[in-house]
Amino acid sequence: MNKVYFAVVGIRNFAAEHIKFIKQLENEGEIKLAGIVVEDRRKNFDLEKKFKKEGVEIFYSYDDLLKNARDFVDVITLPTAIHTHSEMAIKAMKYGYNVLLEKPPAATVQEVDKIIEAEKETGKFCSIGFHMIHSRSIRKLKEIILQGKLGQIKEISCKAIWPRYRSYYTRNEWAGKSIYNGHIILDGPINNALAHYLNNMLYLIGPSMNESIDLETVRAELYRAHTYIETEDTSCIEAKAINGTKIHFYVTHASNKKLDPYMVIEGTKGKAYWDFSEKTTILLNNGEKIEFDNEGIDPHLEVFRIVAKKHLGVIDELYSTPKNSRPFVVAVNGAYDSAEKIVPIPKNFIKEYEEENEYKTVLNNIDEIIDEAFEKKVLFSDIGITWARATKEIKVKEYKSFNPFLKKDA
Repeated sequence: MNKVYFAVVGIRNFAAEHIKFIKQLENEGEIKLAGIVVEDRRKNFDLEKKFKKEGVEIFYSYDDLLKNARDFVDVITLPTAIHTHSEMAIKAMKYGYNVLLEKPPAATVQEVDKIIEAEKETGKFCSIGFHMIHSRSIRKLKEIILQGKLGQIKEISCKAIWPRYRSYYTRNEWAGKSIYNGHIILDGPINNALAHYLNNMLYLIGPSMNESIDLETVRAELYRAHTYIETEDTSCIEAKAINGTKIHFYVTHASNKKLDPYMVIEGTKGKAYWDFSEKTTILLNNGEKIEFDNEGIDPHLEVFRIVAKKHLGVIDELYSTPKNSRPFVVAVNGAYDSAEKIVPIPKNFIKEYEEENEYKTVLNNIDEIIDEAFEKKVLFSDIGITWARATKEIKVKEYKSFNPFLKKDA
């Protein structure tokens, strides 16, 4: 059996997850960990020693890997900072490697377009690590939508509440930043921790199995409750796709309660309900009920399996690509353009305190606010929330560039 040899840039944090997934899959015979980039040798001495004993080649810089691994590395994985994604992916493809790039593909649509162009120029591929559109439940749900069982999709909505504390925002130098070292990064829930669930919706209503839907308009509100970060931590988005479907998204990192992502799809012939466990229920108007889950398949592992199959020529198309991730980036960039600024929540609506060795930030009643907005399919300002600020709808159909320093017309 042919093997696909992977190299991971990094050894800690999410790079450690990439390494773990690859090692889990080695027993299947198709995938092998061939290299790791370790830049901080003192900090990672024990890990470096461990992997060397396992026969993994260690590189001490990204350039070292690019220049010296072409004979035995097929795919480079980039679980790196958001602002590095575009440049590092393009550089790898120009050196002749295929790439697995962590989500989001980039912070701006113009960076994504550069990745797409580099794929064309080099003939190499760049898979994006949106693992949820590799999941069996999401792909089966899309098949059912494409078969027309739900009829025309009128609306698709998702809400999620994932508390994040100070430790989350001190995990690295760019966490919670909008701009870092002169680079746009947008490290908020819509572009990082909960990005998969916005991307899921755009993917599910795309016109074919591996396409996402382009957007016509976006209206969004972006808020900040954590007093020590730059980016948004509480957001709502209302978008309209080019096929007329309305998309609604509600998220926060400023709650004391956790609510895992929950999605509702409304069609002319029925409704579908999907939750974070991947339990999916479809209720059709004719009385038919369809239920399924992920069949026990971990979507994180599927990301690597699909990359390997594409490299080996077993499949023609990747599941997640720069091209079908582009509508997601347009949605995020459009959200920032629509909101125009991240609105700080007045301190009298926030509680910040230490508890269980964590410094927590809680926005009063945000759980109930999200529930109400989700049920009514409106933004926070539409239901009269005191601290909410109304925003304008912007057109994004021909969206080419995002620059938060320029004011754009609708």
